[in-house]
Amino acid sequence: MSFAKYLPALLLITACGPKPEAPREKEKEAPAIRVSTSAVETRRLPSERILSGTVTARTTGAVSARLPGHIREIRVREGDSVQAGQVIAIIDARDADSAIKQAEAGRDEARAGLPEADAAIASATAQTELARVTFRRMQELKASKSITEQEFDEAQARLRLAESQIKMAEARKFQTRERIRQAEEAVSRARLQETYATVTAPFAGVVLERKAEPGTFASPGMPVVILERAGDYRLEVPVEESLLKGLKPGQRVTVELDSTHELPISEILPSLNAQTRTATVRINLPIPGLRTGMSGRIRLHGEERDAITVPATAIRSNGQLQTLFIASNNRARAVMVTIGDTRDGRVEIVSGLDGKERLILAPPPTLNDGSLIEVAQ
Repeated sequence: MSFAKYLPALLLITACGPKPEAPREKEKEAPAIRVSTSAVETRRLPSERILSGTVTARTTGAVSARLPGHIREIRVREGDSVQAGQVIAIIDARDADSAIKQAEAGRDEARAGLPEADAAIASATAQTELARVTFRRMQELKASKSITEQEFDEAQARLRLAESQIKMAEARKFQTRERIRQAEEAVSRARLQETYATVTAPFAGVVLERKAEPGTFASPGMPVVILERAGDYRLEVPVEESLLKGLKPGQRVTVELDSTHELPISEILPSLNAQTRTATVRINLPIPGLRTGMSGRIRLHGEERDAITVPATAIRSNGQLQTLFIASNNRARAVMVTIGDTRDGRVEIVSGLDGKERLILAPPPTLNDGSLIEVAQ
């Protein structure tokens, strides 16, 4: 069969089929965004390290019970400010009251023995005087040989016995006075124990933590609250071992809290942390309005160094990502960078630039990577 016979029909089908689409017109590019540019600058900056620390109270103490007993009430809560001597808690002092009464009874009993001791001394003294007079007479009679040796010896023995009775009575009086003194000391101790029923603040400060509640049985030494001295704070900063050689007490450093201060180093602890290889540097903070746990920083200055810096307005931040734009062949190119310190409105670029780029200043929000740009003259 000849193919030429069917050629007209094929041509007709082709002619009646769908027409091919006309080529689309190329999409128009967004108009160029007008921007200002400048060369990336390299400046001489002082070499410095920024180290973070924590504000702590120089004086922190546990206000503890000194008397065993149940806590009747606690008059403060966390965050309360207290004055020196202010009542913190009250402990049930019934046992202390009983101890006072018992000590006072012992003292009164000892005092009652004092008149008896005085009477014994007086009686022994009288007996001694009588024995002494009798002995003198016996001496005269012996000299005239009017008495026997035995009678003389008996008179002498009665005198010695009477003198010993005085010494014994005086010793009993001394013992009575000693018992009185001990009993009075017991009364004083019992009364002192009673004062321990009132737990007071040893210094003015702020209550950090309440360690007990009413009804708790307090034993001597048990903390009732944790108190820090008000207005007496310091910044504690862990400093790397390699940086310690350039530091010494009295050296002034820049301290950054809510504001910046130049303060001397108060103390450098001699021991190093075995894990972090850091030592704690302490700086006293004569600054009002501080609280334990606040963060702070210190700046340690060194020799000058070359650093690439850009205006802070050239940085676009998105969370932890920092981006800036450079001009390249009439296009904006986004560059992710790592930033360092900010000084006088300029930000140090630690990585991402080599210093030869043309920086786009204050990039508008509509500027994206690859956007067509027109550089303002």
